[in-house]
Amino acid sequence: MVGSILAVPLVGGAFWKGERDLMTALATFAEFYRSLGPGSAARLPQVYSDSVVFTDPVTRHTGLAAVARYFDRLLENCVSCRFDITSMSVRADTGYVSWTMRFRHRRLRGGAAITVDGFSVVTLDGGLVSAQRDYYDMGAMIYEHVPLLGRAVSGLRRRMAA
Repeated sequence: MVGSILAVPLVGGAFWKGERDLMTALATFAEFYRSLGPGSAARLPQVYSDSVVFTDPVTRHTGLAAVARYFDRLLENCVSCRFDITSMSVRADTGYVSWTMRFRHRRLRGGAAITVDGFSVVTLDGGLVSAQRDYYDMGAMIYEHVPLLGRAVSGLRRRMAA
């Protein structure tokens, strides 16, 4: 469930041209991530344009086929993956989505649940996402859960916080 959706009306309560369509596209994007799981790559054409550019802290992919392969690889070792959308807003042709991802991966933390907060900036064009940039903490997502490396990252965080 979306925590909040912000659609700012112009003076007099009117929305700028196409804003409602952009919010609909952003809601479709959010629903895709809320229901992410095996086979989700088949639903990508309902969310992303053929020429989408997808960037996250790991890598960058250009084109729907490349993004579909990336999603398939990411999800193949996940026991579960769920996104809770905490807020969404649109300004001009750009959508902003904050989220909490909860996932279980066979090779991380013994398959126990991992929670990561993140933020996506998406460019919307013709009702589809044409670009997406994700921001999240790779340490919290992966590095802290890898033996030896995890202890080093956690120790470094403690020292920096002291």
